[in-house]
Formats: sequence, structure tokens, C-alpha cells
Amino acid sequence: MPLPSLPEGDWRSILCADHGAVGQCKGAIDPELAALADLSRKGVHPGYLLAPLVERGVAFHYGNMPSLLRSEIERLFKSGKIRFLVCTSTLIEGVNLSCRMIVLRGPRKGSGKHMLAHDFWNLAGRAGRWGDEFQGKIVCIDPHDEDAWPQGVPKRQRYEIKRETDAVLEAPAQILSFLKARSGMSMDEIGRDSKLEQVSSYLISTFLREGSVSGAAFAKRHDPQFVANLDAALAKLCDANRLPATLVARHPGVSAIAMQSLLEFFGQHVGEPEELILAATEDDEAVVSTMFVMKAINDHLYPAFKPDDLLYGHAVTVQRWLRGWSLARMIKKRIENLQRSGKEVNIPLVCRQTMEMVEQTARFAAPKYIAAYRDVLKLHLQQIGRDELLQETFDIGLALEFGISTPTLLSLMELGLSRMSAVALYEVIARDDLDQDACRDWMRANAEALEGAGVPTIIVRELREKLLNETPPGGTMNQEV
Repeated sequence: MPLPSLPEGDWRSILCADHGAVGQCKGAIDPELAALADLSRKGVHPGYLLAPLVERGVAFHYGNMPSLLRSEIERLFKSGKIRFLVCTSTLIEGVNLSCRMIVLRGPRKGSGKHMLAHDFWNLAGRAGRWGDEFQGKIVCIDPHDEDAWPQGVPKRQRYEIKRETDAVLEAPAQILSFLKARSGMSMDEIGRDSKLEQVSSYLISTFLREGSVSGAAFAKRHDPQFVANLDAALAKLCDANRLPATLVARHPGVSAIAMQSLLEFFGQHVGEPEELILAATEDDEAVVSTMFVMKAINDHLYPAFKPDDLLYGHAVTVQRWLRGWSLARMIKKRIENLQRSGKEVNIPLVCRQTMEMVEQTARFAAPKYIAAYRDVLKLHLQQIGRDELLQETFDIGLALEFGISTPTLLSLMELGLSRMSAVALYEVIARDDLDQDACRDWMRANAEALEGAGVPTIIVRELREKLLNETPPGGTMNQEV
């Protein structure tokens, strides 16, 4: 069976559990693998390629997958029921997963970026099961191919790991030039220099809070004259800032210069101030309102939702996510829209693109920048004496990150459920007003009927563990959201 097409640049690593005796007899599928396949088909899409692979003891793993699916893949790989795992570089991002053999060819971190030496050895260090074997095998394919290994296979030696701030500050002329030009730069220019923008945001936040960056930890690692030049550039850049330091501190990843620009945009708005407020998810104009907010973010905070002709897709994704749509429902709707417009449908591609949009837009960019937008808007409304317009109904950042907008979904997530399980149960409960105790009571009364309602076994297992405190066979499941 061919490997699935690649979600994040390239598949570059294959982990081999190689448990020897573990395997599937012809025609027989291990019940746990069958349950994982069922979760894949119902939780993502019947055509998602993971299902037929795991039934044969093979899986793939990447960062944008739903956490429940990902954690179950990791659990079954550790147990040896999944014997081969094709993966991206996400395994070096804190996933505690080891193997007997790791096979690599031109490993990359992210899309198109060749992996640095220290990341390569971090990934290669997965070979060898601690407590089971004294050593593991690392197989590098085509080590002499300069396209796959432009710097060659990294040598085994000590590598210094640098903070991104220090790496940027090692080019003093570049960061000083960026700070001096920042106030007049276009958003397109800022988007092209994302690392410089992120580091400058940190420097500006520190300067506004302390009055100088000379006392920051990084300053001790750099030339005093360079630090003094930074202070001078930051003082000039921040001269026009009118934002409270507390507001800037709440959004360290968003430039105070950008937030000042947004505040000025609000002050120049000629319409009613209500037009600036993000509409509630249940309102008919929620998508249009979200597009307006995203356009303002693109123009003033950061080009996070570019290009502008994709604003509708970003806004629809965010609103469906907030309304508690399951990933499977979002994928199904996207496929229906493509079919209706007469376009060719590539189901694996649609699955991956939807997952990426959820992770990168709904769970990362939207919480980060819409929360900043809301705080700056709140300041503007206070300045014009209309702060009663913006009610503190819920934490928009939290709601976006977890994909919740109803008390029932919030209660289920607070009880420790993954979003996939919370939404699956929410769709069965069909009530918006339950607190945690009411959710537990509902589960006690209806648990036996869930599997008969088509809820995947793995989700039922998590529901029983988190809501009824039952211990599943084989121990406790992962706590990841």
C-alpha cells in the first residue's frame, strides 16, 4: 500500500517498533487497531488514509492531527501493535516516543527547511528503548545525495542550542535597522521578516515595562554598546506609544507599535463603534464580522490571515470551530462545497488542509491576534466613554484555542476531555446549558447507550475515564487536549 501524500513538507522519518512477535494474522485485525481505524473514519473522514494503514500495523503521525488520534497512535506504537510509524519532525517537539530503529532521508523541520544538526540528533536519539535495549539503529538513506543532505549527515558532537532572541541579536546591524525602519514598514515587509518582528515585539514590551532592555537576561550575553544602541532605537520607536504597559505585557508576541496603529484605526473609524465589535457566534453576521476583524488585523497587527481573498475561508473556519463543529463535520462540509462547485475532490488533501486551517488559524493565529484586537478595542471604547458595549462574556482566546462557545462544551473540556470527545458527546447531549455536575449525571444515565449510538470505542473509553472515573484496560489515557 503506498504511503499517503505528505502534510508538512515531506515525510522524512520512519520509526520501527520491531517487536518481533507482534503481528497480525491474515484476515484478523487486532481489536485496538480496529478501534483506532474506526476513530479515524468517524472522527476525520471515511476516506482518511490512516484507517487502512493502522489495520495493518502501520501509521503516520504529524502535528496537525487531532490530539486524541495522535495520542492513541503513540500509545499503540509504544505497545508494539503499531510496528511502523512514518512521521514528520513533530516528534522532536516534546513527544516522548522511542523506537528500536529510525530511518531518515534528508530530514526537515517545517516546510522546506533542512533540519539543523542538534534537531537531527534529538530525533535520532529516539532510537533505543530505555529499559529494553542498550542501543538502537539509525539508518540514513542516500547520505551522499546533496539534495537530501546539503550539509551532509551531521557528525556526532556537541551543538550549542541558541534562543531565537540570541540568534537574531547576533546580527546587530539587521535588528537595529529593522527597529529604525519599523514605524514606516508595510505589513507585507513585516510579514517577510517574521523573526525580526517577533524579537522586536519582545524588545519593545521589555522596554515599555522596564524603561530599558539593559537589565534583561539576554543583555548580559551581548556587547554593552549594542545594548545601548538598542535602547536608543527603542526609545525613538516607542515615543508615540499611548498603550498602557499592562496591555502590552498581556500580548508579548504582538508588537506594541502594531497595537498603537490599530488604536489609531479605531479612532479614525467614521461609523458606529458597534461595528468594530466581533459579533457573537450565534449572530447571522458572525462570518462577515470576523472577516472585518481579520482584515483590520492584517492591516495593523500582523498579516496573519493573508491573502485577503482567503479571509472568508479563515472566518468560516473560525466560526465553525467556535460553534463546536467536529473536525469530521468541517471536512464533510468542505467536500460538499467542492463538489457543488464542480471541483475535483482529493479527500486526503482536504483532510490535511482542514486540520492545518484548524491548527494554524483557529487555534493559533485567531486566539493570539483577536485577543489583542479585543483588548485594544476595549481601550478605545473606554477612551470614548462607550466601554459598556464590550461585555466580558468569555475569554475569546480560550474559546478559540479549545473551540468552545457554550457552557456545556466548556464544562466537558474542563473535565479533561479532548475536544474530539467533548464534541462527540455534546452532539449527543444536544444541550448548551450543562455544568460539570450535570454532564457527569448525563453520562451516568446514558453511558451504556453511547456505543450503540455510533460513538467510537476510544471516545467512549475516554468519556468513561474522565466523567465516571473508570480506569480503562491498560492504564490511564493521555491527558492532552
